[in-house]
Amino acid sequence: MKGIIIYGNGAMARVLHSYARHTMNIVAFTVDDHCITASETSFCGLPLLPFSRVYKTFLPSMYSVIVAVGYREMNALRKRKSEEVRSMGYALDSYVHASVMRHDDTHIGANCVILDHVSIHPGSRIGDGVFISSNVNLGHDCMVDDYNWINAGVAVAGNSRIGQSCFLGINASIGDNIVIGQRNFIAANTFVGVSTGDDQVYLSESGQRLKMRSTDFLSMSEGSAQ
Repeated sequence: MKGIIIYGNGAMARVLHSYARHTMNIVAFTVDDHCITASETSFCGLPLLPFSRVYKTFLPSMYSVIVAVGYREMNALRKRKSEEVRSMGYALDSYVHASVMRHDDTHIGANCVILDHVSIHPGSRIGDGVFISSNVNLGHDCMVDDYNWINAGVAVAGNSRIGQSCFLGINASIGDNIVIGQRNFIAANTFVGVSTGDDQVYLSESGQRLKMRSTDFLSMSEGSAQ
């Protein structure tokens, strides 16, 4: 089994390692030199190497890399680091959880991380560098362009397209036949039913606090249900 190096030493890298170590040969982590001190030599029990020197220990011909970086700079940081990894001669690998059904006519690009219980319907295509968290549903014939970040519980209806470098918050949903522009920020619990332009923000109101105790509300709700 080919060895895998994870670029990153933050929350996403730790989550990826926890999932992927069961099916992939994770051998080390690496980050930019300025992100670690001389005393930091390990992460999650594996070697942590400065990015400028990782190739001296792990030859690009024998190892591949997954870039586990979050959505900072609207995913531009993850894209930039992926390009740097490629320029060093490393291939970019992907992690797809075993619970994800892979239909014959679906496509998943390089450097993707797709966690458990994601439903990718027939005819859908996912570009490079896409992160998809747990319990996401992508309808038939959807297109998810490169370097998107899709949080848990997101639902995208059929024949829709998510442009490059978007952020979709927890439980956001996209209607059918919708085109989302590039670098959109769609906040948690937000429904988008119209196509959007580039660099737009969609934000639903947060839940409102009722001026009553939870026990009183529950009693009232139970009474109305009888």
